[in-house]
Amino acid sequence: MHYCDTDTDLSHGYKFLACILLEIVFTRAHTHRHPIAVCFHLLFRVTALVVYLVFPLVLSGHFIELFLTLVFLLSFDFWTVKNVSGRLLVGLRWWNKVEQDGTSMWVFESKKNPKINQLESVVFWGALFASPILWILFFFTALLNLRLQWIVIPIVALALNGANVVGYVKCRRDAGAKISAMAGKFIGKQILNQAMSSQAV
Repeated sequence: MHYCDTDTDLSHGYKFLACILLEIVFTRAHTHRHPIAVCFHLLFRVTALVVYLVFPLVLSGHFIELFLTLVFLLSFDFWTVKNVSGRLLVGLRWWNKVEQDGTSMWVFESKKNPKINQLESVVFWGALFASPILWILFFFTALLNLRLQWIVIPIVALALNGANVVGYVKCRRDAGAKISAMAGKFIGKQILNQAMSSQAV
């Protein structure tokens, strides 16, 4: 079953976006190891973007309601990406710990032998970076149109989305450094063993 057909008009952006998400998450569910995690990884951030674009057209003059709705959606997205989808889809997790002296420390967690699905990884990283780019675009659009109160929403979105981007980029680098260190230790051990074997002969 296909949710997107060749007659789908690209000009109807919301309909096209919805059918693409349905196609990725459900029609191709057999290619995902964690289809529900993929769904929720996209759900809140896509819903926030759609609400930001559609809500003013339907209920103009209700900025407070829109702001509260988007803050809830963006908060749910932040928590889901940080604690659930990152761990399941790419085997990474991060958090920030505050020490007793008040200093802040990044903590990174990565699975030792993660079985990463390539498609899930693409969906995770693609959505992670695409969302802040769109919010930056909305920020400058609101700024150029002098809609000053509308600037607040992209700022909140960028703060929450940006925290996850920075956290996961650092987490990925940390995981790569650990793998390199382990590989270096393994190679060094093998060289040492060969040297000792040669001396014994």
